[in-house]
Amino acid sequence: MIRAVISILILMTALSARAEVTIRIFAHTRPVTVVFTPRNGEYRIDHGKHDVLTIGTGETVVVTRQDEKVIFRTLSGVSGVADTLIFTPLAAEALFVMRAPARDEAVKILNGSLMISSYPGSLLVLNVTELEDYLPGVVRAEAGRAGPPEYFRAQAVVARTYAYRTMDRHELDGFDLCDDTHCQVYPGIISDSVIINACRSTAGKVITDRQGVLIEAAFHGNCGGMTASSADVWVSKHPYLVSITDPWCGYSASSVWVKRVSFTGWYDFLKSRGVMPGQEEAFYSPAGSKPVRIMNRTVSGKNINSEEVRVQFGLRSAFFTMRPEGDSLTISGRGYGHGVGLCQDGARAMAEKNMSYEKITGFYYPGTVITDVKNARRPLRP
Repeated sequence: MIRAVISILILMTALSARAEVTIRIFAHTRPVTVVFTPRNGEYRIDHGKHDVLTIGTGETVVVTRQDEKVIFRTLSGVSGVADTLIFTPLAAEALFVMRAPARDEAVKILNGSLMISSYPGSLLVLNVTELEDYLPGVVRAEAGRAGPPEYFRAQAVVARTYAYRTMDRHELDGFDLCDDTHCQVYPGIISDSVIINACRSTAGKVITDRQGVLIEAAFHGNCGGMTASSADVWVSKHPYLVSITDPWCGYSASSVWVKRVSFTGWYDFLKSRGVMPGQEEAFYSPAGSKPVRIMNRTVSGKNINSEEVRVQFGLRSAFFTMRPEGDSLTISGRGYGHGVGLCQDGARAMAEKNMSYEKITGFYYPGTVITDVKNARRPLRP
């Protein structure tokens, strides 16, 4: 009991004091060469030697991995080898541009500092910045560009909650979060004033349960009129991630969809799960029946998860019905994404009806509260 109390206090202290975040950049493609260019202001480059370099706006540094070292060179001809390169801004408003020329990566504009070192098979490129500076880019990447301010405020609180709760996800790798979908997509610094203002106006606000623990802030594109329970989709059960009827998202094109699958592909899938053709009638729905969220079906003693069907056939969601029509299978579905937590299309519609971000998040995460992060804590890890 004493250990548990101490752990809680440690976590609460960390959340109240922590405003900085270390993000792995280009986490998905893992480049071996990157290019650093100051866009605004000067940067100091520390490379473990006595001679510290300074570069200004428009200058370029190319960094390449070589075994356990990094090699760098500037366009002016300065070069060297280091264990770790550290780029530090000499002014608070400084910005820099990062490119991964040999990878399919968008150019990123970033602030804060940068650390580059060798990593197995790639460079480890880490951007150290303030969490509140990181947030607007995440909100635009995850929520899109269109919507009223309250929609973006709701998304800002959700994204901030998600970031704080998962801050230790890459602890063993030496950083906090990655810039890929594994954490939250981070495109870098943005200039969208509506999104930036939404983040600033909710600065420090997070969502917790009644015990003050940061929630699992799941969200998705469209629930098709009914959200899913986390217990059905991910096994983990949370009282605020339950199935609720959503009257707000039906306007979207993602709300209803149809896809046809060949019987050949369907039968191959069944065989891979140990079900022989002719035994799969349990999957089929009567003509005219509405899509249902049945996560697991048992066919001839074999369990087949609807999520497996979704992934196999590239469906928008696991909220569907199936029926044979002619020489193919017609899959009629609703929604886009896993269906758990906040429905983005529904949240946007609620905001357009002048509902507050507190009401929006309260609807999709019933029984939760919005509070300052200093009053919140992460769940204890086993």
